[in-house]
Amino acid sequence: MDLTWLEISKSALLKNVAEIKKSLAPQTKFMAVVKANAYGHGLLEVVNAIKNKVDAFAVFDFNDAIYLRGKKLTKPILTLGRLWPEQINWALKNNLEVTVTTFDIFDVIKKGTGEQKLMVHICVDTGLGRDGFAAADMEKLNEILQNKNVQKNVEIVGLYAHFASADDAGFDYYTTSQIIALRKWQKSLEKIGLKPAIHHGASAGVLSGQATSFDIARIGVSLYGFWPSKEVKVRNKNNSNLQPVLSWKAKISEVKNMPKGSAISYGCSHILTRDSKIAVLPIGYFDGIARVSSGRSWVLIGGKKVPQIGRVTMNLIVVDVTDVKKVKEGDIATIIGCDEKETISAEDWGSWSQTSNYEVVTKINSVINRKMVA
Repeated sequence: MDLTWLEISKSALLKNVAEIKKSLAPQTKFMAVVKANAYGHGLLEVVNAIKNKVDAFAVFDFNDAIYLRGKKLTKPILTLGRLWPEQINWALKNNLEVTVTTFDIFDVIKKGTGEQKLMVHICVDTGLGRDGFAAADMEKLNEILQNKNVQKNVEIVGLYAHFASADDAGFDYYTTSQIIALRKWQKSLEKIGLKPAIHHGASAGVLSGQATSFDIARIGVSLYGFWPSKEVKVRNKNNSNLQPVLSWKAKISEVKNMPKGSAISYGCSHILTRDSKIAVLPIGYFDGIARVSSGRSWVLIGGKKVPQIGRVTMNLIVVDVTDVKKVKEGDIATIIGCDEKETISAEDWGSWSQTSNYEVVTKINSVINRKMVA
């Protein structure tokens, strides 16, 4: 019996794919990013729901790519994490496309990859200040890519970078500079006879029209119905109608009446100011409810928003249901999602937890059952 679970809407997923495609040029391929357990939505569940509607998938963890191949996924899969020497044979065996961000990997590749060529995407740092080759590496990289042993064993199929601030109009100039820098890399590779597919990782960039001319659109958070920022939502709400895909539910494990003055949870962090009825939910920070959200968050029960009170604990939280007329053990509480006319979003939890909607959903414990619904 599930005491808490996630419901993943297949129709919302497919709707979002269709909406995002409206922002893409007809020739642009759709690469669905399913890293971090598909942003907390369930890796295999999401992949199976959309695999016939997208062109390729991207994961960060190499093991996720191996897992998907084991589940008979035949679409191209790109691993976004850097390639390590011990992963090369596995990549070849499973027909994976891999990311190279450092020079050392080419020393290994020169020694041979057998009859197959390793399918490589070059990641470059155009301004994020994180992973990827720097502009100063361009000449050296070109020399390496012209090496006969490298050419024999490698196919450069992609070139990509990450936007730093595509979700902030105040940094549009910076995003433009990153695109220009990526194009310089493209021209540099073209001079040595390479024409890899160009892609950039930012839903904000695609929805804002900043990356529509690229060969591949690498779509992450917007696939799941989230806007990269409030600003992007305001700027594009008339162009894209994204729908949240995830709902989080839990069964009420206990309901009881408590007198005014009673202390709630560890540290006596909440004192009841009236005679109250409380409900206990079997979720806590182990499940993904941030401890910092203690006493600041709400859930839905019986179509009403009810406050979480006291400190969030490892496996339980307490909510005040005094104003809900009929509530009993076994009733369903909605942590994220809709109940009648009320809605609580991942963005709400992001505010209460002093973080982003991305972090809220990716921190939902992967052991919690994900159920695909219509």
